[in-house]
Amino acid sequence: MLGKFKVTPACKCEADKAVEEHRLMQLAEYNARVHKFSDDDQMVPHATFEGFQVTPGTKAGLTLLQDFVANTDEWKARGVYLFGANGLGKSHLLSAAANQLRRNHKSVIYTTAKMLIAHLKSGGSRWEYLHAYKVADVLIIDEIGADIPADWEMGDLFNILNGRQHRKPTLFGSNLSVKELEAKVEARQAGWGTRLMERIIEGAYTVKMTGESYRFRRNEETRKWVEGRLKGT
Repeated sequence: MLGKFKVTPACKCEADKAVEEHRLMQLAEYNARVHKFSDDDQMVPHATFEGFQVTPGTKAGLTLLQDFVANTDEWKARGVYLFGANGLGKSHLLSAAANQLRRNHKSVIYTTAKMLIAHLKSGGSRWEYLHAYKVADVLIIDEIGADIPADWEMGDLFNILNGRQHRKPTLFGSNLSVKELEAKVEARQAGWGTRLMERIIEGAYTVKMTGESYRFRRNEETRKWVEGRLKGT
């Protein structure tokens, strides 16, 4: 009829697409609020799995974290404890995991044990950090064991780990095996070492990285580059 028009409903695929776009937009806004509590300046810049220089002693760590990132929902509350000597790429792998998880629409907080404790000392934002550490889809704590927190600070760390236990996965990076971490913490804070070790091994698969420090390889590359320049002058 003249002057009237008929509204044709959008097809179901278009309606589903609109709903999914709205869901992802809300998820991005939520994740952005969580990411504010991440110490991204402590991450390896622009780290990717593809850019990792894998060696026989680090392949297991790479493979494990790639599977975790690709199948996070299947891992549920299970995490990873990555340990080994300095310079093997632990922080690179954890940073790469954080970057890819965010591309997969997961909320991720990356921090070090030292920075985590420092944030919880800050007055007004203390409870906000505690909450964010507990609710992030994935919490990454690097360099655990580098510094041993004071007794009351250990209580905060346990508060976070207990809040995530059986709920959300945590990834750890350390120079120490879990047993070495236990002994180091126990020597400083009697009674805490075993409790921390048990919290970690209950929910995290431990994997050791071995080999030569990549920093020595980079030093060799730098030496050759400089010597090449000097020969040309």
